[in-house]
Amino acid sequence: MATGGVIAPGRHLRVPTETACEWGYLDEPTRQLLSSPPDHVKGFFDPSSKEKLSYSELLQRCVTDPGTGLLLLPLGGDGGEGPQGTPLFFDHRAQMALENTRVPISVGKFKGKSVSLWKLLFSDHIPGERRAALAQQFLSGALSTQGLGEALRAALEETAATANVTFEGLRDQVTADQLLSSEIINKDLFKKLKEGETSAKEVVGMDTVRKYLQGTGSIAGLLLPDSQEKISIYQAKRKGLLRPGTSLILLEAQAATGFVIDPTANKRYSVDEALRANVIGPDVYDKLLAAEKSVTGYRDPYSGSKISLFQAMQKELIVRDHGIRLLEAQIATGGIIDPVHSHRIPVEVAYKRGYFDKKMNLILSDPSDDTKGFFDPNTHENLTYLQLKEKCITEPSTGLCLLPLNSRKRQFIDEATRQLFRGSWLPVRFGRLRGERVSVWDLLNSEYFTSEQRSDFVERFRSKELPLQQLVALVLRLVGDMEMKARTQISLEGLRGSVPVVWLLDTGIISEKTFEELAQGIRTPEEVAAMESVKRYLQGTGSIAGVFIEASKQKMSFYDAMKNNLLLPGAALRLLEAQAATGYLTDPATNRRLSVRDAVRAAVVGEELTEKLLLAERAVTGYPDPYTGSSISLCQALRKELIPLAEAVPLLEAQLATGGVVDPIHHLHLPLQAACRYGFYDEGMNQTLSQLNDSTKVFFDPNTKENVTYQQLKERCVRDPESGLWLLPLSENSMFCVDEQTMEVLKSVTVCVNVGRFKGQTVSVWDLLNSEYFSDSKRRELVQKYKDEKAEVLQEITTIITTIIQETEAQGKKFAFQGLRKRVSASDLFQSQLIDKKTLDELNQGKKTVKEVTEMESVRRYLEGSNFIAGVLIQPSNEKMSIYQAMWKGILRPGTALVLLEAQAATGYIIDPEKNQKFSVEEALKEGLIGGEIFEKLLCAERAVTGYTDPYTKAPMSLFEAMNQGLIVKSHGIRLLEAQIATGGIIDPVHSHRLPVEVAYKRGYFDQEMNQVLSDPSDDTKGFFDPNTHENLTYMQLLERCVQDPETGLYMLQVVKEGGKYFYIDESTKQALRSKPLQVKVGKFKGQTVSVWEVLCSHYVSEQKRKELVMQYKSKTLTLENLISLILKIIEDTEQRAEALKVRGLRGGEVSVSELFSSEIIDRKTLDQLHDGSLTLAALTKRDSVQRYLDGTGSIAGVLLPPRKEKMSIYQALKRGLLTEQCALGLLEAQAATGFLIDPLSKQRLSVDEAVASGLVGSELREPLLLAEKAVTGYTDPQTGDKISLFQAVRQKRTVRDHGIRLLEAQLATGGIVDPAHGHRLPLDVAYRRGHLDEDTFLLLSDPDHGSKGFIDPNTREKISYSQLLQRCAKDRESGLFLLQDRSDVWFQGIRQQITASELLSAQIITEETIEKLHEGKETAQEIAQMDSVRRYLEGTGSIAGVLVPSKADPGRMEKMSIYQAMWKGILRQGTALVLLEAQAATISLFQAMQKELIVRDHGIRLLEAQIATGGIIDPVHSHRLPVEVAYKRGYFDQEMNQILSDPTDDTKGFFDPNTHENLTYLQLLRRCVPDPDTGLYFLKVLR
Repeated sequence: MATGGVIAPGRHLRVPTETACEWGYLDEPTRQLLSSPPDHVKGFFDPSSKEKLSYSELLQRCVTDPGTGLLLLPLGGDGGEGPQGTPLFFDHRAQMALENTRVPISVGKFKGKSVSLWKLLFSDHIPGERRAALAQQFLSGALSTQGLGEALRAALEETAATANVTFEGLRDQVTADQLLSSEIINKDLFKKLKEGETSAKEVVGMDTVRKYLQGTGSIAGLLLPDSQEKISIYQAKRKGLLRPGTSLILLEAQAATGFVIDPTANKRYSVDEALRANVIGPDVYDKLLAAEKSVTGYRDPYSGSKISLFQAMQKELIVRDHGIRLLEAQIATGGIIDPVHSHRIPVEVAYKRGYFDKKMNLILSDPSDDTKGFFDPNTHENLTYLQLKEKCITEPSTGLCLLPLNSRKRQFIDEATRQLFRGSWLPVRFGRLRGERVSVWDLLNSEYFTSEQRSDFVERFRSKELPLQQLVALVLRLVGDMEMKARTQISLEGLRGSVPVVWLLDTGIISEKTFEELAQGIRTPEEVAAMESVKRYLQGTGSIAGVFIEASKQKMSFYDAMKNNLLLPGAALRLLEAQAATGYLTDPATNRRLSVRDAVRAAVVGEELTEKLLLAERAVTGYPDPYTGSSISLCQALRKELIPLAEAVPLLEAQLATGGVVDPIHHLHLPLQAACRYGFYDEGMNQTLSQLNDSTKVFFDPNTKENVTYQQLKERCVRDPESGLWLLPLSENSMFCVDEQTMEVLKSVTVCVNVGRFKGQTVSVWDLLNSEYFSDSKRRELVQKYKDEKAEVLQEITTIITTIIQETEAQGKKFAFQGLRKRVSASDLFQSQLIDKKTLDELNQGKKTVKEVTEMESVRRYLEGSNFIAGVLIQPSNEKMSIYQAMWKGILRPGTALVLLEAQAATGYIIDPEKNQKFSVEEALKEGLIGGEIFEKLLCAERAVTGYTDPYTKAPMSLFEAMNQGLIVKSHGIRLLEAQIATGGIIDPVHSHRLPVEVAYKRGYFDQEMNQVLSDPSDDTKGFFDPNTHENLTYMQLLERCVQDPETGLYMLQVVKEGGKYFYIDESTKQALRSKPLQVKVGKFKGQTVSVWEVLCSHYVSEQKRKELVMQYKSKTLTLENLISLILKIIEDTEQRAEALKVRGLRGGEVSVSELFSSEIIDRKTLDQLHDGSLTLAALTKRDSVQRYLDGTGSIAGVLLPPRKEKMSIYQALKRGLLTEQCALGLLEAQAATGFLIDPLSKQRLSVDEAVASGLVGSELREPLLLAEKAVTGYTDPQTGDKISLFQAVRQKRTVRDHGIRLLEAQLATGGIVDPAHGHRLPLDVAYRRGHLDEDTFLLLSDPDHGSKGFIDPNTREKISYSQLLQRCAKDRESGLFLLQDRSDVWFQGIRQQITASELLSAQIITEETIEKLHEGKETAQEIAQMDSVRRYLEGTGSIAGVLVPSKADPGRMEKMSIYQAMWKGILRQGTALVLLEAQAATISLFQAMQKELIVRDHGIRLLEAQIATGGIIDPVHSHRLPVEVAYKRGYFDQEMNQILSDPTDDTKGFFDPNTHENLTYLQLLRRCVPDPDTGLYFLKVLR
């Protein structure tokens, strides 16, 4: 048992102990004895400790020999140590540490898996000697766990590389097959390689191979003659040793032949790497990136394929002379480069592949001066690259090719200028030259100026930009500034040490005047440090220091809040990291500011967070640059890929919100401009931070449960009056956090889910609770239930969870929507997160139709897509045509047309823009919309919609999966994927609709890496072509240049002919407009600062108007100031015109059309129709979409007595005893809180005071009703005096929460939340935005089954929601009012709800005679419910409730236990227990579920049979069982199924007798049970 399991001798294998018991190799008492053996059973002896042990315990004391993997028992006291005390073996603790540490492996048999270090170390891939060496390093402490992981991973990769026989190419690995096809190796050598007779290393050593793989070397740098110092070509340019043009062509030659070289470090870099390593500067980066395409390949704009340098020259993608220069450099360094296979190739092979031709060979073989593209800096000759290379010397130690530079210095300044400068004298009043007259020439050549500054001065002088007099003044001023700064040694205290005031001056934190006053002693350092404008940068404006618990008024650190379960660990860690990244960790209780290490020592945070917080602290102390060793900022570390973007963004956010980006050298916050100037920040990062959305906002507000930015969270904090610290207030509701122990328990309990997103999976209760199936309130309720009652309710909780999931999925299957190629169920939409639980419930309740849900923007874009490039529009003739027509007419090139048609096919349909029709590819061919020559290609592209076929499993695959499996060329796939995203989302071919990005990640249809590729497109990923500008663009960029056809709404690609104008809004214009803020005083953006671009894209400005305004701005006929004025005027005009038009709102008040527009109740089109008179106000108010927000949809107005059709008010019903006071008051408060009290007889709607005066209600109810009425008229904020809404009053505790929730429930059920300030109801998202509701409360109110149930049904006495009570009302035909029926029907308790006597009659459970007796009072409902003929259908005849087991203490006595307990104790097998529990739980319409394939047939038969055996088939709608004949009529059963169950075979015997091991029907098993004399429940006897 200790070494793997009990051995089954006849079967030659080990088996688990449970199986061993079943097979008779072990019995239960022995198993239990061995599981926890007492001392007298322990049969092994530890010779060291002299203890008796079990074998398992002895094994744990053994050590593992790293060489063999054998377990050895250590004897003596040395613990398995070597002579110097070094451990030679792994003990149990070390073994467990390695077993618990897993690393992801990307090669070999473990590829794609996360494997423990222990398993890797002892795998076949690690040779014994290597294993022993690594083990000793690890055991001696020379190698950390992480280091061991990296070493093992490296060893695996090395093994895999050797096995695959691949060679290092210029950018990618090169296979032996590729070398053979390129004629670099012959067949004999290829065969030896494959058979292992020769190694890849030996082959690379051959000169004939190495020259093609590595090249013969480009000119690496310069050799200085005097010092014999090596310097890079870029350095030579910086030092003025090479002209910029000369250096650029030499660097381009390096980039075009493989790598940029740093000769001092003897390193080779790609262009990107060279920039990061500072081998080149940003001034040459773009040009070198273009030259590097000679190695990596150019992108063919028509086919999208990768092409060589020579092919790019032929297609005129590169200037011919430039191309010849680079081509010649390639040939001179080993051969023409094949960018597809990433190596050089012989000339003959280059001919065959089209990478070279004889004509070009002739040009390069006999070069003229025109083709000598390189310059000798020594002789000033034009040479070929080969000729220049011949003048170089090869350094013996490195093999680098270096160009020696002659010793004479270059003369950059002409003699006339030099003489003029030498003859111009000036007096110097500063520094070492103070009091002397010095020439301008001597001063420029002094230590005050760099060579770059010197060259700049001379150039500006020679170009007459800077006259001599101004030059002299400038030079003197600069020298004076430098001397003053050098003399001023004053420092101020920053975040971590002193900051020189010179740096404050340079960064613009202090002015020159302040600096001079400091230098001259007019101001003290303390005074300057205390200035608000300085203090914010030196010390910051303060991070969020901790939490403030509102209930106890207690201040607490984030760490303590986390430990006390007031904050989730993830949220607390983020806030602590933000503190560390902005200066210090703060203890709000003592107001101490500490470094991370000091905070750990002072126990302000725990040791477990040290590593993460130290990493965050580097944002202040600086990240070490691995190339230079210097400290760099957070943004610079991000650029150098030392920190992932996702980790950097929150820290940068926090720095910006607390004073600015932190300078890690001087340790202070910087103004944004200074941070950008010194490279600590850049515009790209600013753009990233300005575009954060819900998915990228990582800070969490525990009060509202929102993801927010750090700035937003800080704005929600309160400032402690004593310490000035920012504290996050925690309300009572927010303090609900799941402690680790609860979380672990809920994670350990798993449920097998048979439906929905988790179908066929075993999922933890914790993961299910956190899925989309559960509202926040329901999640809280279930977690709290567990916390209150612990293990006893776990079974009940799992049952509730599976029931909710099953009910949700069953609801979703009833409704079908039109997908791209097939029907899509509501359940699919729910699982794909296209609709939420609320929408699904509303569909099921009939509140929403399939049509209404389809028209929701959030659904339509995923079902249909949007914004396709549909066709071509010829300008200026405005002629429309399809893309295929445009190709045939020569208007579009074939390649351009094909990629656009492929994009159409891959995003859904081929489009006919003239008829505005959509077709599949096959239909398009029949219609003549495309031709046969492109049919196959488009059919292939269409698979991105219909699905590719997995060659192994034959299952359908998405586009992304097909790319990953190599079924489609990557560049082609990227193009189609980008088109899908631009037109609505990635397509799921299995479910036939688009998906949100997060769902696509989960389903494996997309990943972060691909998202990054598409988010930051390079020329390689720009797969579409603008026929007007000849640019390569992304699909989205090309779409933005299209125009919308006013008739069809389709987007058309403009092709501009002579006389036409091509206009589009480019990125730089958008960026300029995004960066310009403006303050809006009216309308939707009132009181907000928004960008010009945001307003231009809002509903105030039509698309046509937007283009018109931007066109004027771009052509400079409209200045930015005038554009802003025009925009503000448009907003004001729109609002003024709309303000003049008013409609009647709640309580008779007026609501302006402008307010309806701002509240998104009407759209821009409706507003325009009102202004031009095509729509009247009367017609507007009759629209359902408007009326519901102005008048509501109606509250419960009164009571109806059905027999006499008598109507009465709620108050009358109360007085007549038909309603209880609690019920009546709740209904009257709901009326008051939704607008008016209603008289159902006169149809009058009255305020509370009017109703009391008229006698509609009694004066005793006036006070509570006036309080409820404030939900419409508004509460008053005691601090501001402003009118606030009901929800705001609840949050401010101006009204009791439960009471407020009940009234909110009524408002929501009758049209929407009331905005008392504007006198109308609001759409849900607007109510959220205005703070009149939050998502948590909405979920509580809208969950019909588990949400708030604040009202009572007077007929059934059930607690239900207002919405459910409204559904039970009758609508009066005359008045349209909702009336609550007083049902004289008698009610019975059904399985899950109450049912009427009428329903029992219709189900043939009781007779007419019984009904009469009930009405006459001869029999009561209780008496009838106890009749056997009725009870069996109401309650059932009893399922198998539990098991009876002989007691261990007293075998003669039978012990009762639940089925679940019996399973846990091993008395029942899991499968047996599960089917018995399922039989207990089965209360849904199984037969219909089976017919619709919502449940597996065999499973359904088992449950159906259990229902019949326990009283009859259950009707889930009416909540009782049915006689078989009635079940037939209602479609819950049929003759065929009856026949199957009446004559059961072994296949339909779904239950198991644990005593006899027989398969039985439920009825047969039930007959073997015994009834409990106390409870009447049936128990299954189980013999031990």
